[in-house]
Amino acid sequence: MRNLLVILLLFVSFCAGAQKRDSSGLARAMFDLNKSLIKKDTAALNKQLRDDVRYYHSNGWLQVKKDVIEDLYNGKLTYKEISAKIESVHLNGDIGQIRTVLDVDVSLNGKPIQLKLKVVQVWVWKENRWELYSRHSEKITA
Repeated sequence: MRNLLVILLLFVSFCAGAQKRDSSGLARAMFDLNKSLIKKDTAALNKQLRDDVRYYHSNGWLQVKKDVIEDLYNGKLTYKEISAKIESVHLNGDIGQIRTVLDVDVSLNGKPIQLKLKVVQVWVWKENRWELYSRHSEKITA
């Protein structure tokens, strides 16, 4: 009986952690990506970012997957906090778009920066998970 309870609890926790192909699953993927950036979790980022991802920063700087991971690993970028407010989520088959307003506490080459950004992310559903395909941000200056 005890073993059955343990198996049931493991199954429930696995299902609760699994991503879903709906708006709540997409939002969860976005929040998980933010956590991975803060934790510098390169293993998670390897799964969350598509190999052909385009990651555009508000200053026009473009990173590809390799750049995002290397710049976190070598300390060029250090995300301390990312606070996200979702504005909208749109789904169309295997494609999802999420618009957010972010407050970001980051350092670039050791220099602390506080940013308020509007961000649009495009995600693709592949192999039962969301993968980031494109991210574009712009500064909010008001």
